[in-house]
Amino acid sequence: MKKIVAPVFFAFSLLGISCSSNTGFTVPGESQVILSNLANEYYSIAEGYFGIKNYTKAIEYYKLAMRDENLYLTAFYKLARAYALAKDWENALQAYKTLLERDPQNNSLILSVAYITAMSGKTDEAIMQYKELKEKNPYDQTILENYIALLIFVGRGEDAETEYFVLKEKFPDSSQLQTYSQKIAELVDGFDGTTASEKKDTNQQKK
Repeated sequence: MKKIVAPVFFAFSLLGISCSSNTGFTVPGESQVILSNLANEYYSIAEGYFGIKNYTKAIEYYKLAMRDENLYLTAFYKLARAYALAKDWENALQAYKTLLERDPQNNSLILSVAYITAMSGKTDEAIMQYKELKEKNPYDQTILENYIALLIFVGRGEDAETEYFVLKEKFPDSSQLQTYSQKIAELVDGFDGTTASEKKDTNQQKK
């Protein structure tokens, strides 16, 4: 009587077992685990380079880490930051805009886009972005400070003066007030950082 072997072979096939590998087995999901482990290693290396400010190498390894879908967004965000810190404004702007498409209400991303736009030389566009941000977030100190800094940078002294007094009224403890006052005084004749009410109080005290 002939032995029946076909069902046995068929059973092994259903289990996904192959004799082609060195171990004789192909473990389901093994390749994905290997890829994930590699991606985590790449991410750790990227973080190491980022920590020592070698942004060029960090960018290289963040890109490798992005091959794992579980790390993609985290690595992509750090990639965008690395581009910005490396002053690669073109790639940084593209990366942050892509992130912003995923999270359009994220003020941090919007602020980053505005800053990078300014640094890439598109100052008029950046001013409009900051102005819109300021109007939507009137009590955000960081946005207002950055907006004033940009106005000073492009030489728009009178606009910077107006926003300076807004900053002084809303955030009198801002550490930037003195710096901005000095910079604006270089752009606007007669500016001393004193508000009209402060000058009035001073004059009354003298009397």
